[in-house]
Amino acid sequence: MYKKLKRLLIGAPISSVHAEHQKLNVPLGLAVFSADALSSTAYATDEILIALAGSSYAAYTGLLSLPVAIAITALIALVVISYRQIIKAYPEGGGAYIVAKENLGTLPSHIAAAALLIDYVLTVAVSISSGVAQLTSTGLVPTVHAVSMCVGFTVFIMMVNLRGVKESGMAFAIPAYTFLASMAILIGTGLFQLFSGAPANAHVIQSSGAFNWADLGFLMIFFKAFSHGCAGLTGIEAVSNGVKAFKENRPARANVTMTLMGLLLGTIFLGLTYLAFGFHILPKGDETVLSQVSRAVFGGGFCYYLVQFSTTIMLILAANTAYADFPRVSSMLATDGFLPRQLMSLGDRLVFNNGISVLCFLAILLIVMFHGDTHALIPLYAVGVFICFTTSQLGMVMHHWRLREEHWQTGIFINGLGAVVTALVTIILGVEKFMEGAWIVMLIIPSLLMLFNAIRKHYDKVNAQLALPQDGYCPLAIDHTVLVLVSTLHRGTIPALEYAKTISDRVEAVHIELNPESTRRLRATWEEWGCGIALTILKSPYRSITEPLMEYVDEVEDRYEHDLVTIIVPEFVTRKWWHNMLHNQTSIVIKALLRNRPGKVVTTVRYHLEE
Repeated sequence: MYKKLKRLLIGAPISSVHAEHQKLNVPLGLAVFSADALSSTAYATDEILIALAGSSYAAYTGLLSLPVAIAITALIALVVISYRQIIKAYPEGGGAYIVAKENLGTLPSHIAAAALLIDYVLTVAVSISSGVAQLTSTGLVPTVHAVSMCVGFTVFIMMVNLRGVKESGMAFAIPAYTFLASMAILIGTGLFQLFSGAPANAHVIQSSGAFNWADLGFLMIFFKAFSHGCAGLTGIEAVSNGVKAFKENRPARANVTMTLMGLLLGTIFLGLTYLAFGFHILPKGDETVLSQVSRAVFGGGFCYYLVQFSTTIMLILAANTAYADFPRVSSMLATDGFLPRQLMSLGDRLVFNNGISVLCFLAILLIVMFHGDTHALIPLYAVGVFICFTTSQLGMVMHHWRLREEHWQTGIFINGLGAVVTALVTIILGVEKFMEGAWIVMLIIPSLLMLFNAIRKHYDKVNAQLALPQDGYCPLAIDHTVLVLVSTLHRGTIPALEYAKTISDRVEAVHIELNPESTRRLRATWEEWGCGIALTILKSPYRSITEPLMEYVDEVEDRYEHDLVTIIVPEFVTRKWWHNMLHNQTSIVIKALLRNRPGKVVTTVRYHLEE
């Protein structure tokens, strides 16, 4: 039943020989890896306006949003150009973790990896929460169901990703390009209306003479709005992390995807911010800025709902970027021994099943904790993103300096400028958003670093203890005592007794007496069916099975000069899974207790029932 359900939900297994057929071209790559970055335009302008509207310059919110948006767009261009350098230098995939590990050392790479993992969890929580907020802004869905919808969409995206990279890309391509088309219609129509003077009093430039652009207070507000709007840069690094997902000539395809993503991101972000300025849009608690802009341009109707629903779907699908890259980064860390090895392997659909499942769980936990509130999650978001930007750019500076490849001076200038600017932004974000929740990220990153080191130390100790001896070794015969646990004597017990006699000359059956009448019946039949094996009855005045058994195992170990004790647990297997619920599962408890005792071997001998 489990196999049938699994095949229904995620499809049949894909052979490793077909791995290349699961790779992405540029259009699908743009849908898979750019959804996070492009969809962030739906809330980046909101964050700028919220910061400005709550300041002493609230009367100039629209006008001030333009220079902030231009500064952020310039930063987007710089980061995109810098990541193109990374893709060129690391054609097999060079996210912040790989670049920092090879050029800066273990600690910086772990900082980058921790920031990346946090960023991807937040990507799922923020994008889906924002998507649901766009949906509730229409008034068609009550906000009371927002958290439940967020959880449902998170699980849905997980299931789509478990089906494979190519299938998820094809599933997301149509919604992604529908979103781009709706943004083109919205921005094009809105700009036409503003410059043609169609809407009354739509395009009014407020006077800038009422305040000093060089005033310290203004600069503080500018940086605050800038730090909030930097949420629009999230997801840019996804393409460099996922270069391996592209078809042949991967670096070229990845760079084309990166360039297209940067152009689209900057255009949509600037366009929406300008429309918000032109139509005098201010943030409202119950409606997003994008919804207000769309209402101002279209006045409701089909085009309004097209924008809202396509944006909602795009925001929800933006979580796919994290589902594509979180498992990859986790796999890299697991391969290096800093995360559990279960995160290292591909599943039967050629995706990292365990990493996808872990991400889904963590994102749901975050959504529930913050009640699906996008504005409450945003302050946690951008700090980790810019830590990754800074470490990757610094790593590329060292890469160019170390290799001195062709045009290395240009590379150092581009990545050096990127490192300086993103480092400054990281500091601004840390200061501006510290009390709003950024301190949580700053606390989680050191915790993850300690976790990485603890896991690596464990694996190092295990490897040292499991290493083969230097002086050679040949397997030796082991002298052991075998104890067969017997509750009642039936067909399911006989195979266990027979197996015990084949592996040792010292075999003993053990029965814990819980019911004297059952013990009497067992003694009566033992002479005929006990296979000549001695039967030991253990009294249990408190009706416990485990305590008398553990004490007797220790007693047997002290009694004989042997190497180990083998405990055989007879077990019958039912044909149907639900039949197991009708029988005691004492063997599970016994095996769990004996598992952590050295010098003990626990073996299960199964008898399969026909009905």
